[in-house]
Amino acid sequence: MNTTSHNTPSTMKTLFAFFTRPFILVANFTRHLILLLLFLAILYFFFGGKTLTISEQTALVLAPKGFVVDQFSGDPTSQAIDNIRGTDIPETRVRDILRAIQIATNDEKISALVLNPDYMWGAGLANLREIEYAIDDFRNQSGKPVIAMATNLSQAQYYFASLADEVLMDPQGFLFLQGFGSYRNYFKDGLEKLGVDVHLFKVGEYKSAAEPYVRNDMSQEAKEAGLHFMNDLWETYLTGIAQRRGLSTEELQEIVDQQAQRLMQNKGSVADMAVDAGLVDRVMKQSFMHKRIAEVSSFDDANNHFRGVAFEDYLAMNLPEVLPNSNRIAVVVAEGVIMGGEQSPGTIGGASTSALLEQARLDNSVKAVVLRVNSPGGGVYPSEQIRRQVDALKVAGKPVVVSMGNVAASGGYWVSMTADSIWADEATITGSIGIYGLLMTYPELFNKLGISTDGVGTTKWVGAFNPTKGLDPEFADLIQSNIEYGYQQFIGSVAAARNLDVEMVDRVARGRVWTAKQAYDLGLIDQLGGMQQAIADAAERGGLGADYEVTWVEESLSLTEQLFVDMMATASEHIDLSGNQNSQNLQKLLQPFAAELSLILDARPGEVLQMAHCMCELNYLP
Repeated sequence: MNTTSHNTPSTMKTLFAFFTRPFILVANFTRHLILLLLFLAILYFFFGGKTLTISEQTALVLAPKGFVVDQFSGDPTSQAIDNIRGTDIPETRVRDILRAIQIATNDEKISALVLNPDYMWGAGLANLREIEYAIDDFRNQSGKPVIAMATNLSQAQYYFASLADEVLMDPQGFLFLQGFGSYRNYFKDGLEKLGVDVHLFKVGEYKSAAEPYVRNDMSQEAKEAGLHFMNDLWETYLTGIAQRRGLSTEELQEIVDQQAQRLMQNKGSVADMAVDAGLVDRVMKQSFMHKRIAEVSSFDDANNHFRGVAFEDYLAMNLPEVLPNSNRIAVVVAEGVIMGGEQSPGTIGGASTSALLEQARLDNSVKAVVLRVNSPGGGVYPSEQIRRQVDALKVAGKPVVVSMGNVAASGGYWVSMTADSIWADEATITGSIGIYGLLMTYPELFNKLGISTDGVGTTKWVGAFNPTKGLDPEFADLIQSNIEYGYQQFIGSVAAARNLDVEMVDRVARGRVWTAKQAYDLGLIDQLGGMQQAIADAAERGGLGADYEVTWVEESLSLTEQLFVDMMATASEHIDLSGNQNSQNLQKLLQPFAAELSLILDARPGEVLQMAHCMCELNYLP
């Protein structure tokens, strides 16, 4: 009796806490949220509220930062914050450049276009040609001048600068055109010294992606196929520049071949050599460049700077008006190496990219889809996952048009092949139809370490994937048979989708890489053209006429995340948020190889990697 009486208050207290705890948690969360929003509002009050305006006679400045891409890498929040801090690899989206050019065409306050390639680390030729078409339209429709100002010019930077009517170069600047090539490291002997055995299973003598693991040099087939498509790509590069500089491709090739002699004739001055060769119009220091551009715009201040606006700021002042439209064309970007599961933008995930296509399929306002593919391929199964979603869209009555970017080869072609129509630029690299399997074992390494492997199993197959054991010949036959089956499935699907004979597809497949011009002649793609032509094709196939809106289906920031990022961006103007510059330089060095390395490093021990992948991309020109 006393015990019961003693515990009653405790029991009541427990019940009270049980029922009130959820309300307390909600109250605490609300209080913290209000404090966060109040803090952000204070930051905005002190640092924000600035409104950019454009004066008459202003030049629009296109100065792409980092790599020119179709899609930002990383999840939106991390990408935005890293971009503010300056610690991530900078990237510039092609579509942002194109939209800025399009708006400026009819903007009376914009008097000229200025191209500055100094901050551009790399760009694919197909993406550069997309920009080329937009600048040509700007010039033809507006009659406004286009001027490039540059210091050092790499091959990609020079192509970008050459899109201008007039190219200005610093007297201490550097320009070097080297052509296209592919040089890789080969690891066969090194892996053998480590006691690592690499077992390659493939179909097609041109499927060379895994050669570095089983050879010490490039195979003759790889050299033959590589030169075939690179020469065609180089011809496209030369033709574009030659036409704008009033040269023939033969004359331009001669200039490239004679760069050393021409430099000596100009006493070592690269800038003078460039002018003498007709590659650059005028050599002048930056202050004089500003004065020249001010002639077609105006002066902005007493320091003799021309009045200009960066295209990023220009876009922020010209945000598109979002109006409800029941007729939409959804654009889904598939950029990067194709890997399994959920992947952040910049890498194609079998699950995540499929989810974006599914989102477009379930949206009743979406009447057609454009799949922008910029990928050298990757895993077989995730490629097939994405292709099935393309088929699902077609079954749902929504036409799918593929627009190929710089490269859409191997797995990149796999995800594209069953679309209603495939468009690619002349500079696109495609094909590489084939698959391979890769298995690494290291019994010799364990022998060197004095480690033995022994055990029992209920069948002869137990431990077949054990990397510490030698590869059983019968198991090797099993894997090769499965790879050959996958190849037959690949070429069979291509034949059915492209209305070609399987034998004919096999002849042009076998892992061989083609440029889009070559692929068009072979029937592997439908049309030569860029993104805008692909969108127009999708509109026609969807019966939309001119009444449609283009929407980009991609992972985006929530309202709260966007508010937080905007406030951080404002605060960063007054607070140093930058990270270690050495870290950024290392990222810049490794970025082109990171996705390729992850294909091998992410493999589980003893796993057979089945890949539809090629090491053929020239996404970022040297």
